[in-house]
Amino acid sequence: MLLGALDLRLDPWEVEYGSELPLGSPAEEAPESAVDVAVERAAADWQPLEPRAGFAAPARLVFVDGVRRIEARVISRVGSVLCHGAFGSYAVGCVEASGNTASLGETQVERVLALDSGQSLPEALEVGPALSYRPVSSAVSDVDEPLRRLQQEMRLAEERLARQQADRADTLVVSDGPLRFADPVRGGAVGLIKRIHELYVGGALLGCLARIPAGWRSPLFALANPQRFSRYSWFLRLAAPRRGDADMAGLVRLEVADAVGLEAARGLADATSALLPRFAPSRGRDPRAPQNLLPIGALESQLRRRLGDPRLIRRHIQALLAREAVHA
Repeated sequence: MLLGALDLRLDPWEVEYGSELPLGSPAEEAPESAVDVAVERAAADWQPLEPRAGFAAPARLVFVDGVRRIEARVISRVGSVLCHGAFGSYAVGCVEASGNTASLGETQVERVLALDSGQSLPEALEVGPALSYRPVSSAVSDVDEPLRRLQQEMRLAEERLARQQADRADTLVVSDGPLRFADPVRGGAVGLIKRIHELYVGGALLGCLARIPAGWRSPLFALANPQRFSRYSWFLRLAAPRRGDADMAGLVRLEVADAVGLEAARGLADATSALLPRFAPSRGRDPRAPQNLLPIGALESQLRRRLGDPRLIRRHIQALLAREAVHA
């Protein structure tokens, strides 16, 4: 049997609705970062900053991103142990922007079968033509753990690609999402957080964020977290809010490892403030405008196509599990 000792069955609910049989409890949130807002300017002197004249623009600007999806949720059982799983796929890639043109770079597609509660298949599972699912496992028992495990695999692949692209002189890599590595590279690498869950600053400093014009930034602030490396961060306004929008609309947060040093971080903050707003899409072009930059949006579309037809893939998975159930 392909599944070894596992009695693996399809969870019949469509993937967007979650599991029909939720088990376990939500994972605990990671501890919040310690924040130092006075690394570039004292808190009392915070004001919007225009990019300084004469900043060093990189010759090569690369955007890195990934997409992932679940094709089928499953429930597995070994003896009296019941756990959740998911057949999932992810793709990562990059786009290089030069002048007014952009070109698709390296891409990678991977498929995994993620199981919680320490369960795993002994080897990759072939469910159809060119559909090989690599087994991955987590010791945590939670209904959402397979999705988190898939997310981790995608983020690791993004990190490897971003490191590779940033290890070239006169290059700036903009990685969609938090920056995942602090290692020295020959170029520069920043993380772009387009969905802001945490502002990190409060009180009177919020007024500074609300007043940032398009193409300007906030002063740098420092972030420290026991689960991550220390970083410098800043807010950037990609486009002015429209009439009636929230006063924080159009903001993104960027971050760089503090190992680069304060002056290099200021240079990257100025470079991103000057370069990134020209890649901001209009509201009519992208529902996540202006934060979902044009190269990233185009890359996401390409990567989703490379994942294949999810309905056809789900049928292959369902057929395989039905065949295996006959022999169980």
